[in-house]
This record gives sequence, C-alpha cells and structure tokens, in this order.
Amino acid sequence: MYPDQYVRVKGFPWCRDAAKEVRIETLTQPILCEKHNNQLGNEVDWAAKHSLEAISQAVELMNRRQLVRSRHWNIKHFETDMLLLERWCIKALINMNHQGRMKYVDDSEPENPPHELVELVFGRRRITDHKGLYIIANVGVTHTVTEGQLQTTVMSKDERLVGAHFMLWGIPFYLNLLPTQVTRDNLSLVLPTNNVSFMRQGMKQVFSTRDDKNRDVKSHVLTFTYPE
Repeated sequence: MYPDQYVRVKGFPWCRDAAKEVRIETLTQPILCEKHNNQLGNEVDWAAKHSLEAISQAVELMNRRQLVRSRHWNIKHFETDMLLLERWCIKALINMNHQGRMKYVDDSEPENPPHELVELVFGRRRITDHKGLYIIANVGVTHTVTEGQLQTTVMSKDERLVGAHFMLWGIPFYLNLLPTQVTRDNLSLVLPTNNVSFMRQGMKQVFSTRDDKNRDVKSHVLTFTYPE
C-alpha cells in the first residue's frame, strides 16, 4: 500500500492547515502482536490493494475509451470489496492517530481507540448505522490514478476525531465515524463539483462514452460489493 513509504497527512494538531509528506514509519507504531499483525496483513492489506487496483483499472479504461467515438464496447466488469477496504481505512486511521494524538468522538484516548472500531478492523462486528467508508463520486470529474499516491485529511469536531478523507491512488473516499448520514453540507471538504454522491454498499458505477452521434455507449461496470 505504501510503495515509496511516504504518505501525505493533514488535519492533526501538527499539520492542521497544510498537508505534510512524512515517511510512514513516523506515523505508525508496533501496537499489535505478530499474530494479529500478520492476520490483518494477509487479509485486510491484500484485499485493500486488490480493490484499489480494480478501481484504478476502471478509471484508466474510462480515460482511454472516452477518447474514441465507438458505437459498441466489449463491456468489462470490475469489482471491489468495500467491507475489507473499509476495515483497512479504519486500521490506518487508528494507527496514524496513535501518533496524531486526537481524542475520538466518544472521548477515547488515541492510545486506547474505541472497542467498536477495533472489532470492526478485525471483522468481529458489522456497522449498522451511517458509520463506514464511502466513495466520493463527483459527476463529470476525471480522476488521475497514481499507484501508491496516498493522502489522508482527518476531520474533527470539538477537537474530536470524527472521520477522514482518504485519497487512495487518486480516488476520493470518506470514512465516517459518526452515526449520522454523510452529506456534502455537513463536511468541511473542498469538493470540485456540486454533483457529489457518497456511495457505499450495493452500488454500481456504470461508465459510458459517447459515439459519433453523441449517444451514450455503455463501456464497463464497477461494482462496490459489501458482503451480507
């Protein structure tokens, strides 16, 4: 997930107003035993990388195909596992906040994250409210996918950690730690358009191009799976 061992971070007390690029080892701590660290690495880390590769492939295919005025495409299908990617993002945020030193929304200290979040990371609990990971879909916006590009902007309210905006390989996600619904209006994110959707489980992104008569032509489908 960190091929060049750097990540850009913003929103913690030491990088409140401007993103800073830091080496990943300065943000992480060996807070897990070898058994549990290997468990998450083999399951969650691998799945997160696989999902990002699927998303980047779908975006790159769209960028190529939209340059061609075709009336028919061989429709391709891409799939992500949003549950495992969600678990990875929660894990990453907990780890970074161990150094970021922000209390969680329930007043838990950075070195003692909420039990619920820990259980979510290990797959022992499932989210039943509006918490969780959402992909930010911006209508009409073209994303440039860069493998290994990682940026995190943590979101706070009353000096409590309530979520994080992840740019994973150039694709925008939002991890919500509050039980309330995520909307553009209740986030202080700089989003490029007004046509923004927060997509989570049971969603499909259909990619279309235009033919020589300016008609929509279905190109490929990206499915955001969220297992029952």
